[in-house]
Amino acid sequence: MRVLLFGGSFDPPHRGHAALLSAAAERVAPDLILVVPAFKAPLKVGHSAPAADRLRMVRLGLLPSLPRRWRRRTRVETCELLSRRRIYTVQTLARLHAAHPDWELHFVAGSDAASSWKHWRSPQLLLRLCRWWTARRPGTPARRLPSHFHVIRRPMPDISSTGLRADLAAGLDRSGALHPDVAAHIARRKLYGAGLEEALRAGLKPSRFAHTMAVRCLAEALARRWGEAPRRAALAALLHDCGRLMRKRGQARHARARRLKVPLLAEVIRRQPGLLHAYVGEDLARRRFGCGDEAVLRAVRSHTLGAPGMSLLERILYVADAVSEDRDHPKAGPLRRLAFRDLDAAFAACLSAKLRHALERGGWLHPLSVDLWNRLCARP
Repeated sequence: MRVLLFGGSFDPPHRGHAALLSAAAERVAPDLILVVPAFKAPLKVGHSAPAADRLRMVRLGLLPSLPRRWRRRTRVETCELLSRRRIYTVQTLARLHAAHPDWELHFVAGSDAASSWKHWRSPQLLLRLCRWWTARRPGTPARRLPSHFHVIRRPMPDISSTGLRADLAAGLDRSGALHPDVAAHIARRKLYGAGLEEALRAGLKPSRFAHTMAVRCLAEALARRWGEAPRRAALAALLHDCGRLMRKRGQARHARARRLKVPLLAEVIRRQPGLLHAYVGEDLARRRFGCGDEAVLRAVRSHTLGAPGMSLLERILYVADAVSEDRDHPKAGPLRRLAFRDLDAAFAACLSAKLRHALERGGWLHPLSVDLWNRLCARP
């Protein structure tokens, strides 16, 4: 019996998943299709939606999106989900091979997963257990796909779960990429930060919410100028002050209770508790609003104090927060214009302005910001 497996996080399942599985089924002509949602995918840091929701969305949207011919032969294999632990693909395939030695196994993977083949566990055993299929999503270089993957020559939608999550959290309409029942489930369960903007509007002071929207506008514009994903910049901007949904005392309690890795936590609480909101915001972004994008989370964490080796996204958010349109200090306008000509110069100028402002007020300088300034000065 010929069996086609399709494993993944499905976080969330989208029309690209359905297109890939349908295309693979046409090539393989399986007698049985097994969709295998992971409880914890080995190559992912974490999942934005709980396992139960991801399973529900697979049943609501992925299966009904398949042509009837293949839908009749498809079932959801819940062994990995029910294990409630990280299961490697090689373990699932070995178990199926042992239980059904007469099965001819085929596995279809998205081009991103196929491109990361060198990180899969026991690749040689995987090659012996089954045949491998993929299709190239727009923008995936052919050289990134391992030679043992049979490439299905069919156009695939340019949809990724990572991009979908960012768009949904940023309040963008991505209903065209999702089965209607999946979109309804996401809205009903408020997954992927759906309703993030409404939560910020309700929980932040009006001036703080206006600042957040101004930062979003500038961060998106800077992202387009410097080659960062605008939707990722928009999400980071929306989340950057979500820590301020808590009052300062609440932030201190949260930081202690969650054991957040705030440099010099006790000193910050005593001298400058306002700095906590970036670290609390990172935690809330992950736990309350379901952000699983580590680049976005790092940008939220570093937008006040900075950090060594800041990424493009981190520098964009840092500058956008410092000189957004709602900022009325005299240097805001010139620094905004500079940011579109030379982002690094604007970043250094924003850091300098923050340090100078603290010194003029007799305030405490966190060593992390001082170290960052010294690193910038040491550059040739």
